[in-house]
Amino acid sequence: MMTDEEQREEDFSKWNLKTPSQAGNLIPKDRDRSMLEKLKTTIPNALDGDIDNLFKISNLEELNKIHKRFKKDGDLNSFNGGNNNANCSSSLHRYIKFLKEKETKEEEEKTLIKEEKNKINYIEFGNLTFPHKNILLKGVPGTGKSRAIEKIINDKLGLENHKENVLRVNIHSASSNADLMQGIGISSKDGQIEYKEKQGLILNLIQRTIFNPNQPFVLVLEEIQENSLNELIGDLIYLIEDSKRAKNLVADDEEYSYEELVEKIIADNPQTDYVEIPYLVNDSTAYRKMIMPNNLYIFCTSNYRDDKKVIEDNLLRRFEVLEIYPKVEVAHEYCREFFSQLNENILTVMNDEIHPDRFLIGHSNWIKVDDKEKFYKAFLKVVVEFKDIKEVEFSDFKKIVKKLPLVEELDFSSYKTLIEMLQIKAGYDFLG
Repeated sequence: MMTDEEQREEDFSKWNLKTPSQAGNLIPKDRDRSMLEKLKTTIPNALDGDIDNLFKISNLEELNKIHKRFKKDGDLNSFNGGNNNANCSSSLHRYIKFLKEKETKEEEEKTLIKEEKNKINYIEFGNLTFPHKNILLKGVPGTGKSRAIEKIINDKLGLENHKENVLRVNIHSASSNADLMQGIGISSKDGQIEYKEKQGLILNLIQRTIFNPNQPFVLVLEEIQENSLNELIGDLIYLIEDSKRAKNLVADDEEYSYEELVEKIIADNPQTDYVEIPYLVNDSTAYRKMIMPNNLYIFCTSNYRDDKKVIEDNLLRRFEVLEIYPKVEVAHEYCREFFSQLNENILTVMNDEIHPDRFLIGHSNWIKVDDKEKFYKAFLKVVVEFKDIKEVEFSDFKKIVKKLPLVEELDFSSYKTLIEMLQIKAGYDFLG
């Protein structure tokens, strides 16, 4: 078995050969051997027997004091430049740099392996009696899905003044499990690539939730139609059912890391459901346990998508799926009749579609439409949506809108002529 000094010598030599010098050049093997000799013999000899091998020293303060003696104005500066003694200072400088990097890396690994310990926080606020833990609101854009969730958070959960307990994530096509759950971060240091475990937003929220069991926490996932929720949150899907959530956390005055607290919860309640997730960077074959705290609410929104199924079977089992439809009564009275007849006509003309209600228009753009210019701006959005997003034939679109109120002055010859006219009437005449 190696002594500490032998291990340090071996580790330094490996680091020395793969770490570029200040000039950006790799250290050749013969120079590495020369540096090892200076650190083991040459420099200790210059110290008059104070120490017989520098690899016995890992204290940076002590090494810096020795290094200072070889610099200009140091008592060993002349020795540093003598025959066969050149580069004593640079050898010692490399060894100090190696120890600093080793110390930094060990601290980072400690942070990953052993998280900061916390006491369980039993401060109470908010309302944990709201029974609906997993809600998915779906419907066409502009029907107030996000607003409905905000109302639940404020009025039902009592978190209006505690938004630090709410995590909102807008899902997009590039969203990944690594962003939300766990992944690997890559960085470069002194020309070397380093891999570190990166904890995702949702795992961070789960940890905070477990340490604060008397407070409601909320995860809001917006626009989940843009990606597969199964792929994004992985094994978390299994745990979000009410019957599989961790309940009845018992108070004590001990400090825990997240992993220690999870182990305690499972030990106290052996029936607690959990999943195991791997460490992604180190060589350990061990797995970390993950549980779903009972005080975490998961609310999702989804628009319609023509190119994929929004509701996957296991989501339908685990979420309360609620349809949100346009509300005529919230449209401004100036355009309310138009808005009401527009959606009625859509359902009639698009009746042959499997789901004609996915063509409906949301009410959000019509709430403040109180004059003709605002009307034309809102109607232009409808035209563009039917043309470019819903890809409805103009003949069908014309059947929907031509006889509606407020559009008598418009030219319904084609999408092109209608859009050009609306852009002018909406005040976009700067286009020329």
